[in-house]
Amino acid sequence: MILNALDEVLFWDDIDTLKSITKHLNEKYYPQDYEGYHKEYDLFFKSVIPDKTEFIRRLEHYAEVGKPIWISGRNDMCDDIDADLMVKAISVRSKIDNGEQMAKRSLSYQDNKPSFWDFYTHNILHQQDNRILELTVGACGGTNAVMRKMTDRDYYMGVDIDFACAKNADALAKYYNVNGLGITGSLWNLPFDDCMFTSVCSNQGLEECREIPTILEEAYRVLQPGGKIVLHCANIDKMQAYERFKQYDFSVDEMIYWAKRIRMYPSTDGVEELLNNVGFKFCNRMFDERLGSILVYEKQV
Repeated sequence: MILNALDEVLFWDDIDTLKSITKHLNEKYYPQDYEGYHKEYDLFFKSVIPDKTEFIRRLEHYAEVGKPIWISGRNDMCDDIDADLMVKAISVRSKIDNGEQMAKRSLSYQDNKPSFWDFYTHNILHQQDNRILELTVGACGGTNAVMRKMTDRDYYMGVDIDFACAKNADALAKYYNVNGLGITGSLWNLPFDDCMFTSVCSNQGLEECREIPTILEEAYRVLQPGGKIVLHCANIDKMQAYERFKQYDFSVDEMIYWAKRIRMYPSTDGVEELLNNVGFKFCNRMFDERLGSILVYEKQV
């Protein structure tokens, strides 16, 4: 089970406890009893953070001392990852048959709104020889949409702090037979040279991240002048990462306020503000009531 980024914020001074309970419940319940997992997990949370006052105290603490670092061991599948090693050997799930399964699931989802995904891929694959960096790969809708339209002259690199997600991206690359690789690595200190990519993209990935300003600064650094950053952002009420806020009776306005304070996803408008602050220039956007927004910004020449 993957640790929620907001949970990492709330347990910033005791990450080991959070990792321990997550791993224990994973072994006890997952994948047979997903409901049982979350029921016991929520009871654990309420025992440690009994009310909104304590919740806010922990948010204030992280706002002051939190850092853009990679917490190794985001789930039990990557406990052995050394934060200094940016690339891991790909195995187990990086097989063509697994990639085919993910591709079929994604295609059925994308076929409901082809124009939305065409807009996404058109802006990522915007030149003849594309060097694409995807941040926070889930190897589902966004990854699949890009890979199915890549040519043999394009190159894909996916980075995630979760080993399982990196392997999923690798499996899709094998299935589509494209030049691509999924790696585990820090999103706040990307293992790439300046101006290395023609496009940076993320499919509803920022919503699951801490320290978004630093991630966007790194995206700017590794993007070449004239390159585009393309972000698919969920509507604020659709974000699973913020269910914890709702459990403690935060309003939407309160949720956005605190998300901004702790440098997490502060709404689509908030992400656009951050992109402008980093130095990106607005190019285009698309909005869908169900799917959210696609933001397209450019690194100026």
